[in-house]
Amino acid sequence: MWNEYCTAALLLWNACQDLRRQEVSLPSLGVFAAAGLAANLLLGYQTESELLGGLGVGLFVLAASAVTKGAIGLGDGLVLCVTGIFLGGTENLRLLTAGLLLCALVLGTGLLLGKACWKQRFPFIPFLCLAHLGRMIWK
Repeated sequence: MWNEYCTAALLLWNACQDLRRQEVSLPSLGVFAAAGLAANLLLGYQTESELLGGLGVGLFVLAASAVTKGAIGLGDGLVLCVTGIFLGGTENLRLLTAGLLLCALVLGTGLLLGKACWKQRFPFIPFLCLAHLGRMIWK
């Protein structure tokens, strides 16, 4: 359960940064990544394949960022790499899916109501944060 709280702290911090500055905090990603890797080495709470699967989800988003020439933020992929260290592959993929669904619902509603534009840029980390907090509550 501690890994869920670490993920929540990481996402809360970076959601605020993403909303304010439209960027993620690289130092926080480094600190959380190092702590997650150290905890995994000391406690062995997940297998190497789960850890690599969690990183793989983030690497997939980083690749999508490169393919879309930045339409998907590089920081979003970096954050998902770090959450993958804590959550593992399956849970990180669930986090990404829940964040994408929440984002689609909110922005789809905004498009229908005329409050959002199709090419508008928006922060994605807050959607991941809300999705993770919701998962923690209903777990």
